[in-house]
Amino acid sequence: MKHLRKFSLSLILVCILTFGTANAATTPENGGRLEVTGNAVVTAAPDTAQIVLGVETSSISADEAALENAECMASVLEALESLGIDASAISTSGYNIYSYSDTFGRETAITTYNVHNRITITTNELDQVGKIVDVAVKAGANQVQNVTFDLADKQEMQLQALEAAIKQALAKADVMARSAGQTIGGVVSVNEEYGTYVAQNESLKMMAVGYDYGAATSINPGEIEVTAQVTMEFWF
Repeated sequence: MKHLRKFSLSLILVCILTFGTANAATTPENGGRLEVTGNAVVTAAPDTAQIVLGVETSSISADEAALENAECMASVLEALESLGIDASAISTSGYNIYSYSDTFGRETAITTYNVHNRITITTNELDQVGKIVDVAVKAGANQVQNVTFDLADKQEMQLQALEAAIKQALAKADVMARSAGQTIGGVVSVNEEYGTYVAQNESLKMMAVGYDYGAATSINPGEIEVTAQVTMEFWF
């Protein structure tokens, strides 16, 4: 099906370009012009999820904060491994150590060190996303930043949207010309104005997993959306 869709789009473009080239020499200089815009939106269910979570620790000692963080993250990784998540599906997405001084109610400032370690988990088992979050938090993760649902093959949807936008532009031009008592002579130009790809993102609050209530995290993937717009100019 993928090859058929790509072939269909290629055929449409070849026909348009061939038709336009064949008529370029006979395009009347003082003839009429018709410009139309075609738009399309294509949606699909995602097949991949990325979960960004982390461990944040603090102490008046940088070494202690880093050690505690490493121990907590080791527990998180071990828990994720117990779910069958391969190490290759987990990557470090950030590691920061920063400090701040507080003099509130004290004559001498106290410096606190914060260590923040973030990881990104990639999975195609979308029904396990909530469980992954729950297990990670129970093991020591105290930062759950977001969950992004995506498609492994984005280009396929982008081509589908572009094909649909071109078909709409052709249909609109035909209707407008016939309604005005004219006949489309050929294509002057075809331009892709824009195309957008929107992955589904679910922002999660830190520790928003419901352990205090004995509930499991429920995350719905929604749909991925791709839009395309083309502008076509015809002569008649």
